[in-house]
Amino acid sequence: MGLFQSSARYLTPFLLFFVLIPVLAVQAQERVRITYASNSLAFLVAFIAKDRGFYAKNGLNAELVRVQPGVAIAALLSGDADYAEVLGSAIRSAAKGAPIRAVSTTIRAPFFSLAADPGIRSVRDLKGRSIGVTAVGGTNYISTRLLLQHFGVDPEREAKIIPIGDEKLLYEALKIRRVDAVMVGPPFSVLLKREGFPLLVHTAQVLSIPFVGLLATVDKLRQNRSQVKRVFKAEVEALRYLQENPAGAAEVIRKRFAMDEAMARESYAVVVDAFSKDGKVPPEGVEDLLNLEKKEGLIAKSVTVDQVVDFSLGEEVLKEMGR
Repeated sequence: MGLFQSSARYLTPFLLFFVLIPVLAVQAQERVRITYASNSLAFLVAFIAKDRGFYAKNGLNAELVRVQPGVAIAALLSGDADYAEVLGSAIRSAAKGAPIRAVSTTIRAPFFSLAADPGIRSVRDLKGRSIGVTAVGGTNYISTRLLLQHFGVDPEREAKIIPIGDEKLLYEALKIRRVDAVMVGPPFSVLLKREGFPLLVHTAQVLSIPFVGLLATVDKLRQNRSQVKRVFKAEVEALRYLQENPAGAAEVIRKRFAMDEAMARESYAVVVDAFSKDGKVPPEGVEDLLNLEKKEGLIAKSVTVDQVVDFSLGEEVLKEMGR
């Protein structure tokens, strides 16, 4: 046996070891399905966690699936999805007894803008007009109602709120004058402003409510808490990346939304300050949402914040991360 053949006999297992390591690592990842409500910057943290490998780093093969908020809750309860990136709909469902809990929030306040037809100069001018939203029940819808109320417009009797779909459809609906105004976030609010549609008001100037967040079932929290913690950790790492790496975050925006670099950077600048630093759910913000639901008679007055949010999981993860 020659020297090369002798060496190859010993090298083959050695090489196989290094070939199999990445294969085994991929196989070891847990597959999880995470739903989100629309293709908008509201879900930038989940996009960063996916595209920059933070889910994978935490042993998760994450599939992101876009569905309407109501469908997201149903999919979660049926087991068709493991997690949902919604908050308003989740809190409402949990308050009505659904066995689900919010565990994090990635955005402290909504960053929508109310864009309108050029002939409309103020929110008050929307009396008797139509306003497009993504869907009934989501934070986009809730923000629209609260904003109208703030400026003295009754959302039930003095305006027509129309669910249209994701923000790209809202953008197109306003351009063809299907509606008189739309509630959108960047990049579509930026695009509409460039194209001559006035932005009447930014929700962050008026509202302070937790926006997008991670949702899981009570059973998932009990039976596979370690997995929930890894999803939470991946998103906290994505939040950190978002704050510390503007160029990298803008690149994710550019690719996800097929926009030029200048638009991506501008969109990033508009939204970055609205994002949470650590994913914690603010109790006072949830209390505000619950009070809104109670005022409208949609949930029992006895519902408390602890019935809709699991604060303990985030505290555990942040402690483990040394934050």
